[in-house]
Amino acid sequence: MWIWLGGIGVLFALLIAAVLISNVHVHFIFSKHKSDDYANIHVRLLYGMVRINYEIPSIVFRNMKEGFLVKTEQSMNHSRGEAQGSERVNKRKVKKWAKDVNIMLRATDALKLWLKQTLTRVHMTQLSWSTHIGIGDAAYTAVLTGWIWSIKSIIIGFLTYQVRFEKTPVLQVTPVWSDEMEFRTELDCRLKIRVIAIMVAGVTLLTRVLQVEGGWRMWFKLLQEQRRRRKKKQKQKLSGTTL
Repeated sequence: MWIWLGGIGVLFALLIAAVLISNVHVHFIFSKHKSDDYANIHVRLLYGMVRINYEIPSIVFRNMKEGFLVKTEQSMNHSRGEAQGSERVNKRKVKKWAKDVNIMLRATDALKLWLKQTLTRVHMTQLSWSTHIGIGDAAYTAVLTGWIWSIKSIIIGFLTYQVRFEKTPVLQVTPVWSDEMEFRTELDCRLKIRVIAIMVAGVTLLTRVLQVEGGWRMWFKLLQEQRRRRKKKQKQKLSGTTL
């Protein structure tokens, strides 16, 4: 009997170890061609047994006041249309996000340092970024091409100090020599991080929150506010479909 119990215990320990050393894979795609925008985030964990797909098929700019209307679609394990919705991103929403971030900074001891330490555990397994640009004038197109090269180099240089690159990023900027304006960009990147690294980051974050007097209360109120907004949004969506 003890042999069976020992075998079950070893099997359970191996299962836990397999989960802890497994990776969470994130595949992000973004493309823009003139007025057509598309983004997709695909998350795979537990050796592919759990898959979450978050798709943004449309990003529409209304005006300076209304901002962007972002349509979303979320699915899990290959099911489609599980959750659809839209999000309006405007100046008011950005200010609210900035306010929430400020609360997090005040409620957590050295939150920026925690974020930097967590990012060092992220591995960038692939990054490719291609851009085609043309503004109808050869001289200005050449200058703009150089600027875009510089901007991409600065961004990639910054990222190399934040995450670990397993492969050299593939960057491309192609000038379009035509009389018409042309802009097309495609970004494809793949990330991975171990489950145990996420758990350690979570425990470290909790410790830093508890080190601040009243920190957990501020986080609790912030999470409650987020939950209240989500419920309000769902009610508005249900009332709209009912009408």
